Amino acid sequence: MNAEPTESSKGQMNIRFLNITLLAFAVLANPCAFSSQLLYVSSSGENTILAYAVNQETGELALKFKTGLSSSPGFITFSPDGRLMYVGTHEDGAAGVATLQRNDDGSLSLEGQAQATSSCTYMSTDKAGQFLLACHYSAGEISIYRIVDGICTSEMTEHKKTEHTAHCIELDPSGRFVFVPHTSPNKVYQFRFNAQDGTLTPNDPPFVEGPDKNHRYHEPRHYVHHPVLDMAYTSSEFGGGITAWKFDPVTGTLKRLKTLSTLRPQSVGKFYAADIWMTPNGRFAYVSNRDQTPREPGDPKQDSLAGFSLDSKTGEMTAVGSFPAPNEPYAFCIDRSGRFVYSAGTSTSTLFAYRIDQQTGRLTHFATYPTGKGTVSLICGDTKE
Repeated sequence: MNAEPTESSKGQMNIRFLNITLLAFAVLANPCAFSSQLLYVSSSGENTILAYAVNQETGELALKFKTGLSSSPGFITFSPDGRLMYVGTHEDGAAGVATLQRNDDGSLSLEGQAQATSSCTYMSTDKAGQFLLACHYSAGEISIYRIVDGICTSEMTEHKKTEHTAHCIELDPSGRFVFVPHTSPNKVYQFRFNAQDGTLTPNDPPFVEGPDKNHRYHEPRHYVHHPVLDMAYTSSEFGGGITAWKFDPVTGTLKRLKTLSTLRPQSVGKFYAADIWMTPNGRFAYVSNRDQTPREPGDPKQDSLAGFSLDSKTGEMTAVGSFPAPNEPYAFCIDRSGRFVYSAGTSTSTLFAYRIDQQTGRLTHFATYPTGKGTVSLICGDTKE
């Protein structure tokens, strides 16, 4: 039986939601609140991280920095205060996590290199910036590494075996619960997180099932939590889909609600959804779709980004459209102001820029840029300059 929330816990939740709502309103009221931003792109094929200056008025990009690494970069995430960047690395079978300092102008300098058990498919930090949580796709494992003075170390505080294809690891807004989508077993694992010692305890139940495997769209891949509502959303890799989940903030468990297609109605072929992002105000969510259909010359690929509006009270999803994307949009991101989307084509070394219609959520593709080979992660960060 689920415990009823106490008056104290209700008050804490109300305060949390009020603070988040005020933050979302501030961004909407002042769309240029983030007056200086950089878009960081990891190029695994060139062992570099590219940084583009974002024009906050137009969303246009200008290449500003290129940072070379000694090994191939993968997933990128920031420390809670944004001062540090953590990058999953791999080279000749050796996996690790690089810590880079973000200087005032957004340039990067290497501060540390930690060893990892295997390639870190996805990473996130706890709210205090004391631990780095990582999932390992091929090994079917999750691990937590201690952060000391901002530097990710090789010391593990947790290492758990789950199942093959652990694809993402994220915390809820309170920082007390962790969710790990797995594609091939069609599950989202659920844990309680101890922020004092960096350990995990399986929740009850330890996982929830994704959409039925007879469903056209299943296999949860990436996870995003709504900033205000007790809702979460996952991309469904197989067939291309998005699933809405009801989140219980007391028990930290998910209940699957509804799954929609992320493909155009006329799409024919073999499609796999990848990344999922939500605007900072929680109004819109987007999912990238990879077209892996063998096609004849002259038959163009149908890679896309799918957009959904989210009801402000219930979180219910409504499709707003499907928009062309570069080939193999493994990763994309939304800028800090919530007005622009950037999507990279892993197979084409191109980067698409889109403008978000703030009323409808529809995307307008306004520019294409060359970028590094083998792009696997994008993220925007504000700078002091």
